[in-house]
Amino acid sequence: MLEEAVAGSDAGAHVEAGRAALAAGEWEAARDAFQASVDEGPSAAGFEGLGVASRWLGEQEAAMRALQRAYRLHRRAGDARSAARVALQLCLGECYFHADVAVGLGWIERAERLLEGMEPGVEQGWLTLLRGHLALQVDRDPARARTHAGAARAIGHDSGAIDVEMMALALEGLAYVCEGEVDEGMRRLDEATAAAVAGELEDLDAISSCCCYLIDACKQVRDFERAAQWCEHVKGFCEQWSDRLTFAACRAHYADILIWRGDWSAAEAELRANLGPLADIHPNRIADGMVRLAELRRRQGLLEEASRLLEAADGHFLAPLVRAELALDRGDAAGAVHEAERALRRLPEGGLADRAPALEALVRARLAAGEADAAGEAAEQLRAIASRSGTTASAAAASFAEGVLAAAVASWEEARRAFEDAVDLYARAGGRWQAALARRQLARTLRALGHDEAAEREARAADEALRTLGARATAPDATKAPAGLTAREVEVLRLVARGRSNQEIAAELVLSVRTVERHIANIYDKIGASGRAARAAAASYALAAGVA
Repeated sequence: MLEEAVAGSDAGAHVEAGRAALAAGEWEAARDAFQASVDEGPSAAGFEGLGVASRWLGEQEAAMRALQRAYRLHRRAGDARSAARVALQLCLGECYFHADVAVGLGWIERAERLLEGMEPGVEQGWLTLLRGHLALQVDRDPARARTHAGAARAIGHDSGAIDVEMMALALEGLAYVCEGEVDEGMRRLDEATAAAVAGELEDLDAISSCCCYLIDACKQVRDFERAAQWCEHVKGFCEQWSDRLTFAACRAHYADILIWRGDWSAAEAELRANLGPLADIHPNRIADGMVRLAELRRRQGLLEEASRLLEAADGHFLAPLVRAELALDRGDAAGAVHEAERALRRLPEGGLADRAPALEALVRARLAAGEADAAGEAAEQLRAIASRSGTTASAAAASFAEGVLAAAVASWEEARRAFEDAVDLYARAGGRWQAALARRQLARTLRALGHDEAAEREARAADEALRTLGARATAPDATKAPAGLTAREVEVLRLVARGRSNQEIAAELVLSVRTVERHIANIYDKIGASGRAARAAAASYALAAGVA
C-alpha cells in the first residue's frame, strides 16, 4: 500500500527541509515542505511535521488531521515510541484547543500503554510532564502537579533531554508558588525561563511553557516587578519566532498584571488584541479574555456591562469570583457568599495562591451577611497565605481583611491601624485600585473615631485615585441601594456606621429622633440585624456594602 511505503528521495528531502524550517521558526515554509513531502509519498515523518507546523500557524483542525494520520502510520510501522510521541501531541490539541479533556486523557493513556516496558526516555518525560500540566491547569491540584513535575525533571536529567528537564523545573516552580512556597518556586521559574530565552532549549512547546508558567506565577503572587521584566523578554521571543500561540496564552496573565497595576487602558488593549488570535487559534478559550474584561468593567463601575461579558465566560473558573464581587457591589450578600464559596470549591485546599482572591471576597460577603465568625475563619486563611507567601500584596490583603473585621465590631483603633497598613502595602505592591479602596475604608474609620479632617483628606485622596484610574463613583441611590434600602435609609445607615447617635443623626439630617428610630428599625429588619449587637452589625454591613 502507498501509505505504508517509505517516502522516496524527493519526499525525504522535503522532510529534511521542513525540519530545518521548523528549527528556524519559519512555519509557513515548514508547512509547505512537509505538504510537498506527503504529496510525493505519505509518510509518518511527513504528516507529523505537517501537524506540528500547522499547529504553530494556528491551523488547528489541519494539525489534528495530520497528526492523526502520522499516528496511524507510526502504528502500522510498529514504531510504538514515535506513535506515543504523536499521541501526546494529540492530547495537547484536544485539551488545549478543543477543551475535550476526556479525549486528551485518552491519548495520554494510549501513550503510556505504548511505552510500557521501554527504558525511560524523552517520551516518558513528556508524558509525565503533560500529566503534571493538566493536574495544575485543569484540576487545579498543585501538589499532584509538583509530584509529576519532579518525576519528569528526573527523567529529563537522566536522559539528557534539556527541554523536558527545564519545562519540568518551571512547572514544579509554578506548583510551589500555587502552594504558597514562593521563594522555592520563583528560583526554579527564573532558572528555567533564563534557559528558555537564552537559547538552551530547542523545543518550542517547552520554551513557551516556561515563559507562560513564570508570568502566571508572578500574577498569582502579584510580583509585578519581576513579571514586567520577564514580559519584555517574552514579547521579544514571540516576535523572533512569529509565535502567535505563546503570547495569546500569556496575554491573559499579563492583562491581570496590568489590571492590578491600574494600567487599565493597556490591559484592555492586550485583552482585545488577544480576542482575534484566540478566536482563530483557541476558539474555546475566548472566555479567558471575556472574564478578565468583565472584572475590568466591574472595577470601572460598569456593572451591567460586566454582567453581560460574564455571560460569554460562563463556565470559566474565574467567573464565580467575578460574580461574587459583582454581588457585593450590588449589596447582595447571600449571592456573594454563594459565588465566593463556589469559587473556593473549585480549588484544592493546598492551592494557596489561587484561593486568596476568593477568600478576600468571602470575608466581606460573610460580614455583609452578618456571619462574623465565618468571616473570621476566611480572614485567618488569608493570614496563613500571607505568612507563607511573604509577598507585599498578600500582606496587604490580610491587613485589609483584619480592618474590615475590626470595623465590624466597632474596634475603630484596631481598624485604623489595619487599614493604614493595607493602604501602605497595596501602594508598595503597585495595586492602585486596591490602595484607593483601602483608603476609603480608612476614611470611614477615621470618621467613626471623630477625626473628620483626616477622614476628608483620605476620602479626597481615594476619590482622586479612582478618577485617575477611570473608575466611576458608585454612591448608592434609591435604585442601587443594598438590601432594598431606600435612599434615606442609606443615609441613616451611613451615619450609624460612622458612630453617630440617634440624636446626632436627627440633627444632621434635620429629622425627628422618632423618625430616625423608625428608619433604623426598618434597616435592621431589611439586613437581618437584631439584639444588642444590631447596631454593630449594621455598621459592619455598611462597611462591607460600601455605603459607610
